[in-house]
Amino acid sequence: MKALEAVIFLFIVLAASLISYNLGASRPAQGVYLISASLYTPVLTKTLKEMNLSGSVVSMGSVAAAQNVLLAPSRYALFLSVDPAVIEDLLYPNNISSWYIALASDQMVIGVSRYSPYFSQLKQLNTSLYSAIASGNVSSERFYFSKILSIVLSNNSEIGTSNPNTDPEGYRALMMLQLSSLFVKENENYYLNELKQLNESGRITEVPMGSELFAYLQSGKIYYDIALYLSSAVSHKIPYILLPPQVNLGSANYSSFYSEAKVTIISEGRMVTLQGAPIYVSITIPNSYPNKQLASAIALFLISPQGKKVLKSYGVKPLSTAIFYGNPEAAPEPLRSFINTSVLTYE
Repeated sequence: MKALEAVIFLFIVLAASLISYNLGASRPAQGVYLISASLYTPVLTKTLKEMNLSGSVVSMGSVAAAQNVLLAPSRYALFLSVDPAVIEDLLYPNNISSWYIALASDQMVIGVSRYSPYFSQLKQLNTSLYSAIASGNVSSERFYFSKILSIVLSNNSEIGTSNPNTDPEGYRALMMLQLSSLFVKENENYYLNELKQLNESGRITEVPMGSELFAYLQSGKIYYDIALYLSSAVSHKIPYILLPPQVNLGSANYSSFYSEAKVTIISEGRMVTLQGAPIYVSITIPNSYPNKQLASAIALFLISPQGKKVLKSYGVKPLSTAIFYGNPEAAPEPLRSFINTSVLTYE
């Protein structure tokens, strides 16, 4: 393991020095472009800094980001998505990519504004729910979670969410509510109907990407972000409600149950149906990107010990070993050489 990590480190150092020398010939003067789900943009920005590379990170919801990659696939060295389904369902069919690497896991929570009139009550309920989750008491999980949702989705709430057609946080909010309905009420539409009623009464604030809701929570414009990534809540110091693992999309143990949630979005004028699945922060390199050595160096940095430190610093939980999915023959060298090793497993 240590020998492989040393090889990765050496390649990154050598590649970075070559890139700094050759970049002008292969890329625009301003450097390399990466594109990322907005909530994880700081991870890639810090990566460029750590690698001493000039460039910039384009930030937007993962679905919108994938649409930008479709329009200009040779522009971006690396695409980071908060949902690998975006890569599989939007990039694969268009031959932009046929593989991805899962870097880290995450889970959904409910973000809470300190201006919520029920802040103290929710804090107490959250403590009880956490104890139930820790002890594996499922009936207590249902009891306290039901009480929490009855407050969060009450008719005097102000809710924030992102657009499902541009941002996975938006469609994962709907998936979470579907799963919560099944878990608590055994009726997949129960909480979705309550959300619909709030929307009809003008109490839903929808934004293109979830990061825009942070300021709304902090100012009290909204009381709750109905489905926020735990990493975002931690890194931005947003109070949050933990969700039972049965509904938080963060546990591989509940993959089968998560798949019961389905949401249809519109992308590039066509309807795409997505299934619930455990959250993996994932990366890929577009096939037509011209400087594969540069792209491989960035990808390898993210699976290296240094890259894992960057992920952790932003509240993301790196996988102990990154996982390669898809067609290994399509991955560029030298990245391909690390597949099926102790630093990059293959599934």
